[in-house]
Amino acid sequence: MNNRTNAAAAKKSGRIRFRTVNALLRKGIQERRSAFMAGQFDLLGFLLRLVLIAAIATLFIVFFGRFTEIYMAVKTGGSNDLLARATELFTILYSAVIVGMVIGGIGQIGRELFSSDDMKIFSAMPINEKTLFVAKLVNIYISQFFIALVAVLTVNITFSLRVGVTALYWVWTFLICFILPLITIAIAALLVLPYQALKRFLRERFAVTFVLLTALLGVAFWLYSMILGGVKQMLLGDSVRYFFNERVMTAIGKVCSFLYPARWFAGIMSGSDPVWSWVFMAVLIAVCLLLSLLIIKGILGKALKARNEGSASFMLRSSHLRKRHSKFTALLKKEFLLIFRTPSYTFSYFSVALIMPLMVYFCMDVGASLVENLVGLNCNLELALFLTILFGALTNIFCATNISRDGQMFYTVKAMPLNFRTVFFSKIVLCLLVTALSQALSATILLSTGIVGWGDAFFLILIGMLFSFANIAVATRYDFNHAKFSTEDDGEIKESSGTVSTVIVMGMALSFAVGGLVFVLKVLSVLRGFEYGAITYLLTGGIALLAAGLSAFYMLFRLGKKYYEFSGGGI
Repeated sequence: MNNRTNAAAAKKSGRIRFRTVNALLRKGIQERRSAFMAGQFDLLGFLLRLVLIAAIATLFIVFFGRFTEIYMAVKTGGSNDLLARATELFTILYSAVIVGMVIGGIGQIGRELFSSDDMKIFSAMPINEKTLFVAKLVNIYISQFFIALVAVLTVNITFSLRVGVTALYWVWTFLICFILPLITIAIAALLVLPYQALKRFLRERFAVTFVLLTALLGVAFWLYSMILGGVKQMLLGDSVRYFFNERVMTAIGKVCSFLYPARWFAGIMSGSDPVWSWVFMAVLIAVCLLLSLLIIKGILGKALKARNEGSASFMLRSSHLRKRHSKFTALLKKEFLLIFRTPSYTFSYFSVALIMPLMVYFCMDVGASLVENLVGLNCNLELALFLTILFGALTNIFCATNISRDGQMFYTVKAMPLNFRTVFFSKIVLCLLVTALSQALSATILLSTGIVGWGDAFFLILIGMLFSFANIAVATRYDFNHAKFSTEDDGEIKESSGTVSTVIVMGMALSFAVGGLVFVLKVLSVLRGFEYGAITYLLTGGIALLAAGLSAFYMLFRLGKKYYEFSGGGI
């Protein structure tokens, strides 16, 4: 009785217990260390993210460095104002970094407070809200700090390679890395409750959610295509400085004058207004700290209550079964509804599959002209094959959760009088239907824009479907062999597993191997005066058929025995 009284008193205490904060932080570190030692850490996914970050940073330094040279040489009013140009560049870049970190911060605060498994445990422990709030805030800050470190260093290194800087420049760089997360966390905290309210509003509006997510993804890819277009112009030697005339530069200057707080960061880094920028920055930091303390503390109480009571699932009015379905059709419908009624699944599969053909076209539009100018050959078919296989593999990444996303429902289906082939093929057929639509849209866009002809368009669809089947079959069986079901009531998988990383690496490796092989063979044959003929069709078709056959064998090998003995998928 005395222990229970002490626990209740500790929970009601308004003081922040820093010893408890330290214990909570050490708990998180030990959990990650234990997961790594037990082989549950997604090492391949971690390495893949590091490679991707390094590649993006390198490309940014190379291409934006070239753009920096062009932009810094732009003249306004007949003179070259280097200080104004530097301030504008820093303002635009830091604005993009802040927007990206705020979006990431909203998601992270939502996960830490509303979706984290340990919130259920903490709500029943003698830990007061202020102490738990500080521990959560430190975790969020550390994550945001590393994001800021990578982004700010990439931007500032790019600028320093083109313009001379002093030692103070690097001092300001690292100070900004520490300051920037304080601002982005405060802004994210302001927006996290509206974001959660929007999620609740859209919870049962599945069609609206799908349209909104697809539209947002389409806008993101359109912006990406604009960047690719600029990169193509610089690589082909087309000068872009003529775009920056007096009217455009005046508009850029006006827009940048309103982009706070990025404008203050720019004033510090460029040296245009360091004193007042630091003064305003100090005031902003104080305000942001106060906002973070007040807002996230207020959110925390609601989050603890929500996790303790359990998240409300959507409620649908009961309806009678209108018509009977066959077993296969019923399972197919179940797979579709499971994806369509979960926003994160809808975005990562249906929206991506629908928008991915645009990415194929954008990359093809840039790559075809680059290859023709750099190599002097028309390699449209070879490049289209590479992009079709690559983006087809990226579209089918979601198949890596074909089994795991069922959650405990998998055992319910397993207990029904259903053949294991019916269960697995329903998943594969749905994936094939979606990827067939994506492949057909991709080939149609390339055909309508004159990049490929009718015969090559049908060949792209055929090859894309064969490799997609291979990806889906391997991903489904691999996920079955390493199934890990969610502990959430809704069974939703909120974190990528090692299976997803493995499927990504396999798909990318296959696309680069096949696409690179046919491209190199065509270049070599032309350079040596050989008749190229139909080698692309024969080689790619043969590899695609072999990949599909081996994948089908891998998926079906002892599948029935393992299915009926299956008792995994635990935590």
